[in-house]
Amino acid sequence: MKEIIENLNDRQKEAVLYNEGPSLVIAGAGSGKTKVLTCKVACLLKLGLAPWSILALTFTNKAAREMKERVAKLVDPRSASRLWMGTFHSLFLRILRSEAAAFGYPSDFSVYDTTDTKSLLKTIIKEMQLDDKTYKVSSVASRISNAKNALISPEDYFNSPDIQQRDKDSRMPRVAQIYAQYVARCRQAKAMDFDDILFNTNVLFRDHPEILAQWQERFQYILVDEYQDTNASQYLIVKKLAERHRRVCVVGDDSQSIYSFRGANIENILKFQSNYPESKLFKLEQNYRSTKNIVNIANSLIANNQNRIKKEVFSQRESGNLIQILGAMSDVEEAYMVAGKIAEMRNRQYEKWADFAVLYRTNAQSRVLEEAMRKRNIPYRVYGGMSFYQHKEIKDILSYLRLMLNPDDDEALKRAIKYPSKGIGDTTMTKLQDAARANQVSLWAVLSNPIAYALSVNNGTLNKLAAFYQMISDLQAKVNQLSVYDFTQILLQVSGINADLLKESGVEGISHRENVQSLLAGMHEFTQTRLEEGIEDCSMAAYLS
Repeated sequence: MKEIIENLNDRQKEAVLYNEGPSLVIAGAGSGKTKVLTCKVACLLKLGLAPWSILALTFTNKAAREMKERVAKLVDPRSASRLWMGTFHSLFLRILRSEAAAFGYPSDFSVYDTTDTKSLLKTIIKEMQLDDKTYKVSSVASRISNAKNALISPEDYFNSPDIQQRDKDSRMPRVAQIYAQYVARCRQAKAMDFDDILFNTNVLFRDHPEILAQWQERFQYILVDEYQDTNASQYLIVKKLAERHRRVCVVGDDSQSIYSFRGANIENILKFQSNYPESKLFKLEQNYRSTKNIVNIANSLIANNQNRIKKEVFSQRESGNLIQILGAMSDVEEAYMVAGKIAEMRNRQYEKWADFAVLYRTNAQSRVLEEAMRKRNIPYRVYGGMSFYQHKEIKDILSYLRLMLNPDDDEALKRAIKYPSKGIGDTTMTKLQDAARANQVSLWAVLSNPIAYALSVNNGTLNKLAAFYQMISDLQAKVNQLSVYDFTQILLQVSGINADLLKESGVEGISHRENVQSLLAGMHEFTQTRLEEGIEDCSMAAYLS
């Protein structure tokens, strides 16, 4: 234990060693928050708690991965690998899969990403014959997402006078019906979206107290990172799980709450002490990252916020350069000022281009900044662009994998049937969807017996649909016999994806092939890691969960 905390300051040690009950750790920027969380988990393991009895919730996979790696170094890799440590969505997805039967889902249900959600909403809006310029998919998706994060069901949404009035004022009075249709279609497809994971976890715990009691007993200690960014749904899950042992440690900074537009509720952290009267407060106030000038200006700005937990952040580093504020008349002028300043500083101080970073608030601002950089011949790289899993070639492959486990996943089927091209066009897809809707079945059900479902297409098209159906059926027979890595290699060959990728030329073609190889490398690493940990299940179901 001593070696774990020897490099901590006094405040950090106090926060790490307190395990008697609920605690709130207010951690200013650069104050060693991750170190405190990591050391706390390591100490709990040293005290004899089983790894699977510790629930550590983060907001990003990167944060969870970093914490797990640090715990592995402080304790041992085997214990670290058995921790329940990850994002809210990843961990509660595990719970939902294990308890799926309780709410009428198979354990291998699909999880829709943003693209799937928007595709389904677009279909529903079209079927309801609504104006897609008024009922913009992104706006409707945002309203449904906000409702779920506030734990508002379709029925509650429809019965809320305030919500109905707001939608009428926005000239979208039928969002409630779209929401209800969307939920019904997801259930028919045996699918959930990201917001459903938290929403349905709350429903599961509300409707099945015996299941809640089992998970309450399991998690002896709960830790939550970035607590200031939790929404109503996340707050309630943590509250329910902590009710039995009341050993919960939340870490965050009310001065860094920036996600209210996503449903984050600052009151969760501000009212923690009143929700847990026996809780203890710890403040991490030393900033190890920034110079005194940066810390002082941040303190002076946040001091204007009266509704906060007071703390005095300080730095023992040098004063550093003074902060400069440059005013511009337009975004174009601002971009050229930034580019000019970078060029001037590099020429005067001989810094490398890689020493400069430009942060902007919205993606739309990148265009003028990039233009200004090019005009000045300043080399640059844009970070935080498209996620790896949002690349078309990756989404195409994953749609096949999802279809293997859940053939009723209509969004996955619509994507897989189009790529590589099989001569099945939009007209055929419309007829397929019409037949499925008329019979209230999935697209896969129609494909399994197109004549029984009165699918009106010619013999040539029927043969193409039958070939696709047979290919998927043959692959499904192999899915549980192979590791996800071996299976995906076969899938790429049989489906024609490999052949299609090899046809692509130029830089884009190389990029697509490299992305697919990266996906396979990740699957291979997943398989090897599981085997090294003594876990034999390296299947696709384990990978996708």
